[in-house]
Amino acid sequence: MKKLLLILPLVILLCFVYGCEKQEKVERFMEDGVEVIVNHLKPYKIKGEANTLHLAEEFTIDTENDDIAETGLTDIGAFDVDSEGNIYMVCPKATENIFFKFDRNGNFVHSFCRKGQGPGELQSPPFTLYIARQDEITVTDVMKKKLLIFNNGGNFVKETPISSQAPQIFGVTPLKNGNYLSMQIVIDPTSDYLIQYTLSLQNSEFKEINDLDEIKFANFLKGKKTKGIFTFCYSITGDKIFAGNDNRGYEIWVFDSDGNLQRKIRKEYKKMPITREFIEEKMKALVGPRGKMAIFPESFLPFQGIFTDDKDGLYVMTYEKGEDSNEYITDIFNADGVFVGRKSLRVFFSDREYLLWATVKQNRLYCRSEKESGFKELVVYKMRWE
Repeated sequence: MKKLLLILPLVILLCFVYGCEKQEKVERFMEDGVEVIVNHLKPYKIKGEANTLHLAEEFTIDTENDDIAETGLTDIGAFDVDSEGNIYMVCPKATENIFFKFDRNGNFVHSFCRKGQGPGELQSPPFTLYIARQDEITVTDVMKKKLLIFNNGGNFVKETPISSQAPQIFGVTPLKNGNYLSMQIVIDPTSDYLIQYTLSLQNSEFKEINDLDEIKFANFLKGKKTKGIFTFCYSITGDKIFAGNDNRGYEIWVFDSDGNLQRKIRKEYKKMPITREFIEEKMKALVGPRGKMAIFPESFLPFQGIFTDDKDGLYVMTYEKGEDSNEYITDIFNADGVFVGRKSLRVFFSDREYLLWATVKQNRLYCRSEKESGFKELVVYKMRWE
């Protein structure tokens, strides 16, 4: 009996060690007052948290479909989803109305916003579309430097002039605290850096608060070598701003809506040799002097772009090929910046755009894809974690 009492604690300990799921300790530390989360090649196993994502396709909005083409939607650019699951898309090739609304089941509702220079009209299709407070649709008229707001019924609400020193603004996004986030571009042929992209924060009166991130391109007009491939992107969820820049490697910065850097999400990654086929494909778009001066790294960049969900989760699309040749592996991070899983996804992305066209809302994944025929489609998936 005494021997049994002595052995029993050991048996309980062994059962606990080998029978229970091991929870890994997440590596984190403070760096200059900013929290740094260190993620490795394998996802962390967080107790009580699922890490395997399953996707079930619900429907597609296919521009090759005759019924969709009859609505006037012949191409898909920026898009977003409101709180009711309604989908709003920009048609870059629009001949009449620019925006197209579909309900949560993929049924066409109506189109709105004509091309033009008058109130409630856009001179050209916008680079961004964002659903802001009270499901208001906000877009930027790049040519006229004004912010337009529509309600979720497609009715024009108001427009606001954008006062900025930057010659060009690709997109302005209203934040919950009243500030604005914008992607600005400066082109200066006399400088050593021909092009500079800046992710900038402004207050409610469009007064500059501070610049969150930037990337510069050497002036190939002056015979300087310049990047043939780059990553400069951002995504917004709740009151957080996520920014990615290949100059930092695999490190995503997380800001609050006042522009304070709160977290750095780092991850190890496998360097993959860049292929000749990839370079040749990229060179097709780099014509003239830029193509002659373009240089490519020996390895693919750490990632292509990022998107977020409505629970502060982060999705990072890498250059690692997925389950088929049209898919790429996407790293998934939870709201604490911890790497918890991976998924093969098919998302159309061009490095001439600074946003990765995918988002997660109310446990649904929305992906803009390109078919082999060249037509665009929006694919909607139901998400299930286990």
